Amino acid sequence: MKKLLSILIALVVTLALVAVPVIANGDSTVNTGAVVGGGGSPPYVCCKFETPDHDPDASGTQVLPIADDSRQMKFYVVCGDTNGVGDIAAVDVTVRYPDIPPWYGQEKFQLRAIKGTASWVQLFWDDMIDMDGDCSGDTAMSEALPDLDAQGRISYGVVPGNPPIQMDLDKVLYDLRYGKQIMLELVGYMDCHQPSVDYTVEATATDAGGSTSPPVINTFFYMSIVAMQIDFETEGIQWAGVNVNQWNYLLGDEDMGTPARPTIKNIGNDPAMLMLHATALTGEVNGKTIEEFDAEMDEKEPESGNIIHFGRIEFPACETWIITEGDGSDSPAQTTPIKLVPCHPTQLDFSVHPPTGTIEDTYVGSMTLTILHYEPSVVNPYTPP
Repeated sequence: MKKLLSILIALVVTLALVAVPVIANGDSTVNTGAVVGGGGSPPYVCCKFETPDHDPDASGTQVLPIADDSRQMKFYVVCGDTNGVGDIAAVDVTVRYPDIPPWYGQEKFQLRAIKGTASWVQLFWDDMIDMDGDCSGDTAMSEALPDLDAQGRISYGVVPGNPPIQMDLDKVLYDLRYGKQIMLELVGYMDCHQPSVDYTVEATATDAGGSTSPPVINTFFYMSIVAMQIDFETEGIQWAGVNVNQWNYLLGDEDMGTPARPTIKNIGNDPAMLMLHATALTGEVNGKTIEEFDAEMDEKEPESGNIIHFGRIEFPACETWIITEGDGSDSPAQTTPIKLVPCHPTQLDFSVHPPTGTIEDTYVGSMTLTILHYEPSVVNPYTPP
């Protein structure tokens, strides 16, 4: 009996040693997983589109950024379900960058409408579509969809069946009118600094059991803008203690909060260049003039802040010039503009050169700064487009 007991104990101990791993560091990581949905008929996306559109003469949807602000966009998804539209529980819209370097199709943002929450904004046949993208609807659904279809702005899906049914404008309008499909409105925002490219939009619908539809995909083009912000508009360009026959500098900085030191910022989404036009400085007492100016601006590598191009131009009054690369000592016919990249404040320096014999006086004038889309080469004096 003792021998049998000892064998049983040894067997139990041996099994315990095999079944329980030894964890030397006191913790362990294991894989987790779950399979959701797939047990029933998934819903389907009948069509989708976006608003607003700022180029009605072009096919598709073109969206114009708002300088130094975000552009509100509205994404509309029409979907159905073989089990009835009441089975639809959520609609997702994913906006992606194009599938090219450096983005490789990565997600920009995702919007989700969940039934029973504030995100679930359902439009009915008598509701309005927000065609211009502001805060309220302005065009009846029965009028908006034909207009959108004519501009090539609606992407249509397929209703599963035997055979499958390819949706089109007439089918969507009929089903919406009689409640066979539902339309959801989702609101998103595009920052003004986002690059000017074609963005991909994917829409899917999910039912209460977790079954999800295939995506319906289309694109919108985010248009290119350049826009200028300066910190010295109110104070202007003021030289004090000016010396005759010398270049008298007014130095800028990269701080948008110091108006006495000029700074410029491209608040658009594409590279830009800076155009200058100055009137002569005219004496308030004797009417004599000062007509020689210069301007300097660096182009810096955005990440490191290292100067990669330096630009200085000497320009006379009443001519229009672009700040171009070089030290201003020569004026080749073809010159490369200094590039203003989006989002980065740039120091801007100005100089005035009173010639020998300039009479003591208070001189006043004006200078016009204009931001333009970047060109690889320009000719100074510059002829504005």
